[in-house]
Amino acid sequence: MCYKTQDEMVSGEVSLLIQKAIEYTKSRHGDNAGYIFVDEKDISRPLQYTTIKNKVLRMVRRKNLLDDDGKLFGFNSHMFRHYYGVKLTELHLDDWTIAKLLGHKRLSNVKYYRKMSNQLLADETRKARDEMSRIILNNLEGWGDEYEQIR
Repeated sequence: MCYKTQDEMVSGEVSLLIQKAIEYTKSRHGDNAGYIFVDEKDISRPLQYTTIKNKVLRMVRRKNLLDDDGKLFGFNSHMFRHYYGVKLTELHLDDWTIAKLLGHKRLSNVKYYRKMSNQLLADETRKARDEMSRIILNNLEGWGDEYEQIR
């Protein structure tokens, strides 16, 4: 099973991990849990950031997981939050919806997610760029040999 977003597939490994997390939570708490990763003391609440961070860092140390520089791998869940926020902006959602989905009370923080990827920017401007190129090429007639490289 793969989870599909507007423009990409989540890998089979990530999909399997999510499915296993759902199965684990359901096996422990039934259908009553409000989240996939729940607070064991109150299943109506999500697992807190510090708990997740501590568990991941403990695993990093136990497995000696290193980054490209040979240092223990760092963990910051905000990188996932930021990625999600950027993806929401790439789906062209309005600022209020993005703020609500990310749990912000104000719109002021949404600006940090309003950075489109180079690929999306290229894809979404391709039609306009192609039209501009067509106009330029149609108007190059008679401009001389120095503009021949543009053709």
